[in-house]
Amino acid sequence: MTLVITRFPMADADDPAVFRVTEGIWQDAGLLSNFVHSADDATVMALVAPQHVRCSWFSFPDLEARQAEGVAKLRATEQSLGLVHSSAGLDLDGAIATASISPEVMQRGLDSLAARDLNPDIVLPFALVLNSPSEGVSEAEFDGVSVLRGPGFAIPDEPVLRDIFVGASVADIVDAQNLRSMLVRASAAPVLNLREGIFAKRERTVWTTAEQRKWIKRLLSAIVIITVVITVVTLAKYWSATSAENQTALATAQKVDPSIRDIDQAESALANALDRRGIVHSGFTPLSAALWRSVKASPNVSVRELRFTRDGILTAVLAAPTADNLNKTLVAIQQDGFRITATPRQDTSGSTLVDLTVRMP
Repeated sequence: MTLVITRFPMADADDPAVFRVTEGIWQDAGLLSNFVHSADDATVMALVAPQHVRCSWFSFPDLEARQAEGVAKLRATEQSLGLVHSSAGLDLDGAIATASISPEVMQRGLDSLAARDLNPDIVLPFALVLNSPSEGVSEAEFDGVSVLRGPGFAIPDEPVLRDIFVGASVADIVDAQNLRSMLVRASAAPVLNLREGIFAKRERTVWTTAEQRKWIKRLLSAIVIITVVITVVTLAKYWSATSAENQTALATAQKVDPSIRDIDQAESALANALDRRGIVHSGFTPLSAALWRSVKASPNVSVRELRFTRDGILTAVLAAPTADNLNKTLVAIQQDGFRITATPRQDTSGSTLVDLTVRMP
């Protein structure tokens, strides 16, 4: 996995360099404005220049580490001018190190990094990368930013501050190789991390991987296609069954009136015939439909006679080889909710008949 190290940008025009470290090998990844995020970028560390963060050290020997860090942050906040965001951690020499930064500066830097798809895991003052010297002053430079680190202070390497804090002494310059080692070590165990509190890193929840999302899309597409196919096939079956019933009804109607050409004409002729006889035909359709549905569902049952009386009662004579066949038809009609009366008898051929009346519920 790869470690990404860059300087925390301090302004919109600030374009720091970015470095990748893979298995101890350093690679210059170019400027932030040209940076392209890689899937192997496991950890991102951004270093804050000393001009934009204030580091302080405190000692509370009577307090536990967590309590000491909390008190140190309060002290650092009290000593700052204006609103600041503070973090604290145990330094290598046992003192509690704190870092205070303006919330506006912190947010602006995070937004600049986010614009290049960088969401830093660690935001650390550059000075806290260096080992704390027990005496003397250490000097280090990274991406054009220089820092002076001494006992109890970390300041920008500027002439006025150098004169005050270093004076005639000679600063111990940290060479590039040692600095790189310190940077890698700091990424594994930073003294503190400004990405806490309101600036804590919030990972985007990823419920599925890209490969899983691809298969989910395929599955959903297949379900939609199968659903459409099933719907079309079902409609085709209904259309075929309706067409077959219409053809049967049309053939029956043509035996009565050969001039009938289609099912609509047959229905119209039936309605007219019922009207001429003064019969209310609004109940004929559901009653006859229930009768024919039950007859079709029962094997060897046929309709020998069918009449519809003026009072809305459907009368029929059903025939079948056995009474069991007729009973299945009668039960089916009753299960549909219609009221029936049935009188069984036999004809001269030995078939079982039933005189049936069907009424609306």
